[in-house]
Amino acid sequence: MAQEVTRIKKRIKSVTGSYKITSAMKLVSTVKLKKWKNKMLATKEYAMRIDEIAKNVFSYIEESNNPYFAINAKANKNLYIVLSSSLGLCGSYNSNIFRLADSRIKEDDDAIILGNKAIVHYKDGKFNKIEDFKEYSSIKDEYIIKNIVNYFSKQYLEGAYKEIHLIYTAYKNSLVFHPCDYLILPLQSEEKKNIGYPPIMEPNQDAVINSLVPIYLKNCVYAKFLESEVCEQAARSNAMENATKNAEELLESLQIEFNKARQGAITQEITEIVGASNM
Repeated sequence: MAQEVTRIKKRIKSVTGSYKITSAMKLVSTVKLKKWKNKMLATKEYAMRIDEIAKNVFSYIEESNNPYFAINAKANKNLYIVLSSSLGLCGSYNSNIFRLADSRIKEDDDAIILGNKAIVHYKDGKFNKIEDFKEYSSIKDEYIIKNIVNYFSKQYLEGAYKEIHLIYTAYKNSLVFHPCDYLILPLQSEEKKNIGYPPIMEPNQDAVINSLVPIYLKNCVYAKFLESEVCEQAARSNAMENATKNAEELLESLQIEFNKARQGAITQEITEIVGASNM
């Protein structure tokens, strides 16, 4: 019986250590979530205005006359940008992304793999991996995001790819987020809005598009990356909260078991003492 008490005490000590770790990580992830969520909300207004202006202009563009809207019929492969986390302990965040990516990426396609978790997961991937941007670690690497946009824009204009896709995690709230396959290129023209008159493009349509599209693409991709960062922190916060609750429940159960075992040991000792005195 004494051995059982010792075993439970060791288990309680181990679970208590885990509880302290998950509690601390929960606090850290919650602070990071608030930080990145505030940044996302602060950027949202600017992103929405750029998106609105761009789509108003795109609705008056003749698709056949601009390479950003034209489909590269001669290309036989797509480019996928897979965005995962570089750190773990975020629940099913990465596995959901991998599940979607595995269902979309074909053997002939190219892929830019971002985040250490995806790099490890796809180290033996059958598709062609572009290694130029593997040093990406988080949304803080803005220069890498800029280089990625410049790279796929150039490749698309040269006719290397039929479509450019971004696989990321879309944010709805801190509890609900899901992986999403977002088509970046070719651009999709919007239905013309009845604003009374078409926009005046100076000096000409091509000049406006060539100036606007790079800004639009960088803004769009950065907004999606920032959204994924928020989702990652939310997933980690939720995972640590669940782990902390599980540790609390386990500690309560072990404490009850420990009390029973200790009471049993005391009862056994009293029984042995009484039995010995009666001999």
